[in-house]
Amino acid sequence: MSHREYRVLTAVGPDRPGIVQEVSRVLLECGANLEDSRMAILGGEFALIVLCAGPATALESLLSRTPALEASLGLRVTLKPTSGPSGGGAFLPYRLRVTGVDRPGIVAAVSAVLAAARVNVASLESRVQNAALSGTPMFQLTAELQVPSEVALASLRRDLGRVADDENLDLQLEAG
Repeated sequence: MSHREYRVLTAVGPDRPGIVQEVSRVLLECGANLEDSRMAILGGEFALIVLCAGPATALESLLSRTPALEASLGLRVTLKPTSGPSGGGAFLPYRLRVTGVDRPGIVAAVSAVLAAARVNVASLESRVQNAALSGTPMFQLTAELQVPSEVALASLRRDLGRVADDENLDLQLEAG
């Protein structure tokens, strides 16, 4: 079997139906495997991040086809070498949920606590939606965290709780 290499493909551009199908078709035709992905519509733009794997020849073929992919889909596409998925480590998986009235700085305040505790953010999704009755812009954040096993959870909860109190947020941290 050929040596597997990994690339991260990112693409951003105007949203329209068929983007996922076209990108996944090109990956298949090149002989690359789509191993992990995140895709979302942000405003009027579609963004995707894909971990591709395969033999070097497949990934070289994919690189040679990115200009045509950009032209046909109207996307800006990049392909970056990376390592394969890590085997894990000494961390505990946790899920963080934060909600409250939207205002600038919520993500910065929460992520500062996480960074200070050396907690890795494996994924983070946030959005603002208007409350049903009042129309008030409400912020929602969900994150998958990798908490190092040496981190005192009580201390992390206390520090996150301070941010929640200061910013008037509802915050939940639970084992994931």
